[in-house]
Amino acid sequence: MVAVSGVIKAAGRREWSRVIRPLQALLVVFTLSAASLRVSGRPAQPQVDPKAKDDAITCRAMEVFVAEHSGATAVIFHQRDKADGPRVGEFILAHSGEEAEFETADGQRHHATVFRVKSCFGRGLLLFPSSEGKLAENDDFVLRVPEKN
Repeated sequence: MVAVSGVIKAAGRREWSRVIRPLQALLVVFTLSAASLRVSGRPAQPQVDPKAKDDAITCRAMEVFVAEHSGATAVIFHQRDKADGPRVGEFILAHSGEEAEFETADGQRHHATVFRVKSCFGRGLLLFPSSEGKLAENDDFVLRVPEKN
Protein backbone atom coordinates (compact mmCIF):
# COMPACT_ATOMS: atom_id res chain seq x y z
CA MET A 1 0.00 0.00 0.00
CA VAL A 2 3.02 2.29 -0.40
CA ALA A 3 1.45 3.73 -3.55
CA VAL A 4 -1.40 5.31 -1.64
CA SER A 5 0.59 6.58 1.33
CA GLY A 6 -0.59 10.16 0.80
CA VAL A 7 -4.22 9.09 1.03
CA ILE A 8 -3.49 6.92 4.05
CA LYS A 9 -1.96 9.86 5.89
CA ALA A 10 -5.01 12.00 5.05
CA ALA A 11 -7.60 9.41 6.05
CA GLY A 12 -5.69 7.74 8.87
CA ARG A 13 -4.44 4.18 8.81
CA ARG A 14 -7.37 2.69 10.70
CA GLU A 15 -9.98 4.40 8.55
CA TRP A 16 -8.12 3.55 5.34
CA SER A 17 -8.53 -0.21 5.89
CA ARG A 18 -12.29 0.38 6.18
CA VAL A 19 -12.18 2.36 2.92
CA ILE A 20 -10.18 -0.02 0.75
CA ARG A 21 -12.07 -3.26 1.46
CA PRO A 22 -15.44 -2.10 0.02
CA LEU A 23 -13.64 -0.51 -2.92
CA GLN A 24 -11.80 -3.73 -3.71
CA ALA A 25 -15.15 -5.52 -3.81
CA LEU A 26 -16.54 -2.85 -6.13
CA LEU A 27 -13.55 -3.22 -8.42
CA VAL A 28 -14.15 -6.98 -8.65
CA VAL A 29 -17.81 -6.37 -9.54
CA PHE A 30 -16.77 -3.84 -12.18
CA THR A 31 -14.22 -6.21 -13.66
CA LEU A 32 -16.77 -9.01 -13.97
CA SER A 33 -19.33 -6.74 -15.63
CA ALA A 34 -16.94 -4.76 -17.86
CA ALA A 35 -17.36 -7.02 -20.87
CA SER A 36 -21.07 -6.26 -21.09
CA LEU A 37 -20.78 -2.55 -20.31
CA ARG A 38 -22.36 -0.27 -22.92
CA VAL A 39 -22.43 3.49 -22.74
CA SER A 40 -25.21 5.23 -24.68
CA GLY A 41 -27.38 8.33 -24.62
CA ARG A 42 -25.13 10.61 -22.56
CA PRO A 43 -26.77 13.78 -21.28
CA ALA A 44 -25.21 17.10 -22.25
CA GLN A 45 -22.30 18.06 -20.03
CA PRO A 46 -20.77 21.45 -19.47
CA GLN A 47 -17.56 21.94 -21.42
CA VAL A 48 -14.50 21.56 -19.26
CA ASP A 49 -11.62 23.81 -20.30
CA PRO A 50 -8.28 22.02 -19.82
CA LYS A 51 -6.61 25.46 -19.76
CA ALA A 52 -4.42 24.44 -22.71
CA LYS A 53 -1.98 22.33 -20.68
CA ASP A 54 -0.43 19.56 -22.75
CA ASP A 55 -0.55 17.05 -19.89
CA ALA A 56 -4.24 17.70 -19.16
CA ILE A 57 -6.68 15.11 -20.53
CA THR A 58 -10.44 15.50 -20.52
CA CYS A 59 -12.01 12.31 -19.17
CA ARG A 60 -15.52 11.04 -18.48
CA ALA A 61 -16.73 9.25 -15.35
CA MET A 62 -18.27 5.91 -16.29
CA GLU A 63 -19.22 4.63 -12.86
CA VAL A 64 -19.10 6.31 -9.46
CA PHE A 65 -19.13 4.45 -6.15
CA VAL A 66 -19.50 6.28 -2.83
CA ALA A 67 -18.88 4.37 0.39
CA GLU A 68 -20.66 6.74 2.76
CA HIS A 69 -19.75 4.80 5.90
CA SER A 70 -16.05 5.17 5.18
CA GLY A 71 -16.12 8.48 3.31
CA ALA A 72 -14.45 7.28 0.12
CA THR A 73 -15.33 7.71 -3.55
CA ALA A 74 -14.16 5.49 -6.41
CA VAL A 75 -14.62 6.54 -10.04
CA ILE A 76 -14.10 4.31 -13.07
CA PHE A 77 -13.25 6.57 -16.00
CA HIS A 78 -12.04 6.71 -19.58
CA GLN A 79 -11.31 9.41 -22.15
CA ARG A 80 -14.08 11.80 -23.17
CA ASP A 81 -12.83 12.03 -26.75
CA LYS A 82 -11.88 8.84 -28.59
CA ALA A 83 -8.71 10.50 -29.95
CA ASP A 84 -7.42 10.88 -26.37
CA GLY A 85 -7.62 7.13 -25.68
CA PRO A 86 -3.88 6.52 -26.14
CA ARG A 87 -3.00 9.52 -23.95
CA VAL A 88 -5.25 8.26 -21.13
CA GLY A 89 -3.67 4.81 -21.43
CA GLU A 90 -0.17 6.25 -21.24
CA PHE A 91 -1.13 8.50 -18.30
CA ILE A 92 -2.63 5.75 -16.16
CA LEU A 93 0.21 3.36 -17.01
CA ALA A 94 2.83 5.96 -16.05
CA HIS A 95 1.08 7.25 -12.92
CA SER A 96 -0.84 4.26 -11.48
CA GLY A 97 -0.78 4.44 -7.69
CA GLU A 98 0.29 8.09 -7.69
CA GLU A 99 -1.39 11.33 -6.76
CA ALA A 100 -3.32 13.00 -9.56
CA GLU A 101 -5.46 16.09 -9.82
CA PHE A 102 -8.89 16.30 -11.39
CA GLU A 103 -10.70 19.50 -12.29
CA THR A 104 -14.47 19.48 -12.32
CA ALA A 105 -16.77 21.54 -14.54
CA ASP A 106 -16.99 24.27 -11.86
CA GLY A 107 -13.24 24.90 -12.19
CA GLN A 108 -12.35 23.41 -8.80
CA ARG A 109 -9.29 21.19 -8.58
CA HIS A 110 -9.31 18.09 -6.39
CA HIS A 111 -6.67 15.54 -5.38
CA ALA A 112 -7.03 11.79 -5.83
CA THR A 113 -4.99 8.65 -6.34
CA VAL A 114 -5.19 7.23 -9.86
CA PHE A 115 -4.93 3.52 -10.69
CA ARG A 116 -4.81 1.54 -13.91
CA VAL A 117 -7.60 -1.05 -14.19
CA LYS A 118 -5.47 -3.88 -15.58
CA SER A 119 -8.40 -6.11 -16.55
CA CYS A 120 -10.15 -3.44 -18.61
CA PHE A 121 -8.18 -1.75 -21.40
CA GLY A 122 -8.15 2.06 -21.30
CA ARG A 123 -9.95 2.41 -17.99
CA GLY A 124 -8.69 4.15 -14.89
CA LEU A 125 -9.79 4.32 -11.28
CA LEU A 126 -9.78 7.51 -9.21
CA LEU A 127 -9.87 7.04 -5.45
CA PHE A 128 -10.41 10.01 -3.15
CA PRO A 129 -12.08 11.07 0.10
CA SER A 130 -15.71 11.96 -0.61
CA SER A 131 -15.15 15.31 1.09
CA GLU A 132 -12.50 16.15 -1.55
CA GLY A 133 -14.90 16.44 -4.46
CA LYS A 134 -18.01 15.15 -6.21
CA LEU A 135 -18.36 13.38 -9.54
CA ALA A 136 -21.41 11.68 -11.03
CA GLU A 137 -21.72 9.17 -13.86
CA ASN A 138 -21.04 10.78 -17.26
CA ASP A 139 -19.46 13.89 -15.68
CA ASP A 140 -16.49 15.25 -17.59
CA PHE A 141 -13.34 16.25 -15.73
CA VAL A 142 -9.77 17.18 -16.57
CA LEU A 143 -7.07 14.83 -15.31
CA ARG A 144 -3.47 15.94 -14.79
CA VAL A 145 -0.40 15.49 -12.63
CA PRO A 146 -0.64 18.01 -9.77
CA GLU A 147 1.47 21.13 -10.01
CA LYS A 148 4.46 21.26 -7.70
CA ASN A 149 4.47 24.19 -5.28
